[in-house]
Amino acid sequence: MLQFPRRSISSAIAALAIVASAPLLAAPICADKAIKMVIPQPAGGVGDVVARIIGEKAALLLEQPMIYDNRPGASTTIGTALAAAAKPDGCTLLHMTTTAVVASAIRDALPYNIERDLVPVVGIGSFPLALTVLESSKFKTVADLIAAAKAGDGLNYSTGGTGSMGHLSALRLLRESGTKGTHVPYKGNAPALQGLLASDVHFMFPSTFEALPLQQGGKVRVLAVTSESRLPSFAQVPTMKELGFADFAPRIWYVFLMPTATSPQVVQRVQEAFAKALADPAIAANLNARGFITEVRNSAEAATFLRTESARWKKVVQDNGIKSLD
Repeated sequence: MLQFPRRSISSAIAALAIVASAPLLAAPICADKAIKMVIPQPAGGVGDVVARIIGEKAALLLEQPMIYDNRPGASTTIGTALAAAAKPDGCTLLHMTTTAVVASAIRDALPYNIERDLVPVVGIGSFPLALTVLESSKFKTVADLIAAAKAGDGLNYSTGGTGSMGHLSALRLLRESGTKGTHVPYKGNAPALQGLLASDVHFMFPSTFEALPLQQGGKVRVLAVTSESRLPSFAQVPTMKELGFADFAPRIWYVFLMPTATSPQVVQRVQEAFAKALADPAIAANLNARGFITEVRNSAEAATFLRTESARWKKVVQDNGIKSLD
């Protein structure tokens, strides 16, 4: 009868246990498929760029391909509805921004409910906005802009659509300065910026991500930013708070979500991958140079954040009488 040393038997059992558990540990987030990230913004826009920069790195960490499905339109409600109706199998990820909660506050009959149909995975941070005019304009300061609005029939301003952060920020500026203006909505910030560059409007509130290269290229002048403190990339530009607009700090934030009932283990793994992606020095440098403010929130923290934002923007919508989306 063959006999094996007790130590060899123990080692063999341990090895078998490792082998048996290996497939479970290496199980893909989405079995035999790529993870689909639904982006409810146009390709090439700031939200799309941010999603892809971080998504590519997260996909490498998850060791699973990531494909991107741009579904713009109706103030992000088209893409959000698609993701909310997807199977909770770990194969669908939604890239959500501030506009989504504003849209929910404006529309009562959406085919989804964010809190009911989607589970937050991770919050990554935000971009402040930049009060922007043409470099060739006569407006050198926010005071100049307000004086011109008071002296005439008001100013025109472009936005990426009704209910966007640029729209709500412009409304607040006009209301608090006692002036008036004409809203010129476009289907996204890219064409809205083109409207500004073509002198069709007087000012706009794009994100710092969008404004920086235009300022560096000598095409626009940024009069103020909506961050709490000055940004390194806009060191000579005052904040709205500095100029006397208390608590004027709207931002375009980003949160990733998955359909409700997605496995908590899957949510955890995706959350960790995106947090690690944001910690990558190259990615951090790329985003922070454009004014991005990194604020990593786990699933529970992101859920609390979304509820707070929903209440905040619902009040803004009601206070400004916004009743429809473009």
